[in-house]
Amino acid sequence: MPGARPDSGSRFPLAARALRGAMPTASHAAPPRAGVPGKAIPAARPRTARAPRNWALYLFLILLPLQNITAGYLPNIGGGFNFLNIMFLVSLFVAMAQGGKLAPGETVNTWTMLYAVYMVLSMLVGFHFVEDPANHFNQLKDHLVGLFVVFVVQMSVRDWNGVRLVVLATLVPLPYIAKVVWNQHVSVASTHYTDDLRISGTFALLGANEFAAFCVTVAVVLFALLLACRLSRRWRIILAGGIACMVVGVLYAYSRTAYISLIMGMVVVIMVWRGRMKLILPLMLAVVLLPAVLPKSVVERFDSTTVEEGKRDESTELRIEYWKIAWANFLRNPVVGTGYHTFHHREINPYGRDTHNLYIRMLSEGGVLGAIVLLGILIAVLRTSLRELTHSQSGTWRYALALGLMGAWVSMVISNLFGDRFTYYPVVAYFWAYVALVVKARHLPPEEPNR
Repeated sequence: MPGARPDSGSRFPLAARALRGAMPTASHAAPPRAGVPGKAIPAARPRTARAPRNWALYLFLILLPLQNITAGYLPNIGGGFNFLNIMFLVSLFVAMAQGGKLAPGETVNTWTMLYAVYMVLSMLVGFHFVEDPANHFNQLKDHLVGLFVVFVVQMSVRDWNGVRLVVLATLVPLPYIAKVVWNQHVSVASTHYTDDLRISGTFALLGANEFAAFCVTVAVVLFALLLACRLSRRWRIILAGGIACMVVGVLYAYSRTAYISLIMGMVVVIMVWRGRMKLILPLMLAVVLLPAVLPKSVVERFDSTTVEEGKRDESTELRIEYWKIAWANFLRNPVVGTGYHTFHHREINPYGRDTHNLYIRMLSEGGVLGAIVLLGILIAVLRTSLRELTHSQSGTWRYALALGLMGAWVSMVISNLFGDRFTYYPVVAYFWAYVALVVKARHLPPEEPNR
């Protein structure tokens, strides 16, 4: 029409499109709605990039405690390497390929590396004290696989959804473990305690004590999450089920050390928890009722324990004898000991058995230097959990995981007084996975609302 302005957009479509693309973000809001002058539809919120997930790690964590499956059904490629070793390497490579980084400036990582290096050197020392150290390399390799879970988990976790996925992966195998425990228990069940009642669950290559120690660690951490974290009903049901599965494992492994360490770990969680006053009455009620509801065979297992000379059971008597031999060996080789994994050799211990005490064995095999690196890594974990408890808010995953680690740390320290719950990777790998989550916690973005 005469006098009308030409439509420049229709005449120059490419130029108009370019101008629209160069406009600031605010101008992308939709025009006002009809009948609502001046009210524009807000622009869509930009989507953030989704953090990569290390699915190989989750599968690795699920299979770790299932020795009856991994040793019985999965292929062994020879040379001491098995499916789990391969899964660990795959998990590590995936974490590296995804650009995963360790939490910077964390003393746990420093002491972990120092400990690993010293163990390698200690293995070399051991070659000079025993005649047949053929399996020492494989033993150390498996020990370090469990230890280095602390690195792989740190590198794989980028946000709090990643934290929850790691915790969920440790929960997945628990119902199956409980089923195996129950089937084994039913096959040997008896009203009164005998050593034949002791079962090892899914730990086909280890014993009842090691299996029970694993159950204690998981139960204590899950208990802290259930107690101290604001969670959805679904999460609470899952955690309660996981705790029940692990308590069944502890009960029917008949490990006296596990009974004590489980009780002490949960007591520490309750006493350190900022809301502990709420549980004073339920805790007192549990103390009164617990002996009445426990199976009679479990109570008899407690009654069979005495350290009074002349009345000790055979197991306690032999452990004290091993400790004497280990202490004498330490006095002969106080600086570096006789080397990693040497005490059970008959050149060192005529009985050909382990010390059944991690700390005395470390003095015997690693000397003062070995004791220092072991003490260093344990103290680093404790200090990390204390730091996170101090600097995190109640009700968060960060706080609850630190609380659980505190209880699990106490349980592990106690259990290693009467055995080795530190070097077998099925026993300790979940502990290091939880350590990694606590170490990484303060380096993650702020937590999203709990679900």
